[in-house]
Amino acid sequence: MAIVGKEAISALRDSTKESGGNGERSTFTALKSGSTFLVKALPLENIAAYDSYGIFKKVNSFEAEKPSIKNARGFATDELTPWDLASKYYQDQVSDLIEAGKNKEDADVKPLRTKASDYRSKRKYIVPFIDLEAGEVIYIDFTKNQAESVISVIENYAEKGRLETTPFELSKTGQKTETKVSLMPAFKEDLSETAAKNFDELTAENVNVNFEGLTFVANEKAQIESLIASGFDVSLIDLEAPETDPTEAF
Repeated sequence: MAIVGKEAISALRDSTKESGGNGERSTFTALKSGSTFLVKALPLENIAAYDSYGIFKKVNSFEAEKPSIKNARGFATDELTPWDLASKYYQDQVSDLIEAGKNKEDADVKPLRTKASDYRSKRKYIVPFIDLEAGEVIYIDFTKNQAESVISVIENYAEKGRLETTPFELSKTGQKTETKVSLMPAFKEDLSETAAKNFDELTAENVNVNFEGLTFVANEKAQIESLIASGFDVSLIDLEAPETDPTEAF
């Protein structure tokens, strides 16, 4: 996990409390479009941020075992991972075409920009909540824009001293680029008996926030294998396909 707590908030606005744990591994809870969770929000020092690679329906998301160095805009600048190199391969072609007078929306430029974006890391945020119906901590994975909307609500209620006394409805609507996430206050008197009991009994002080196991951490070999699985020719960035072990799988 890259950064946690206040550093994660700072990174969100600019572009590590250790996770507790007893050896158990946590899993993400899917916040699907059309779904709603009744939750208790935790203080902002309980969030985490990481840089995620992956291509939808081709390669499952992962974070690099040895993260690259990135600038304030989130672009890799040094100690590039194999996926950073693949992104750079396409971005360099884009830069050459634009320097030659092309427009970034031209038919021969736009596909290259898309490819560069596909292989570039995306900053993601993990926000834990107490699921009031289930009576347990859940972990939701957010994009930057989604995290901004959720975190602003948590921060606002924390500043007013009302975070511990306000239940929330966490929901998602829309599809693809139209997806929206909201965190809206709910009325305590409307909670079910179970939810009300959990709301009173479960607090930031007596629940365990554990980020262990949430993300898949890929070493260089696994990253190269995943590049090949995505259809990228690794010889273009002076890498070779690693020897395969039939007992292993990405």
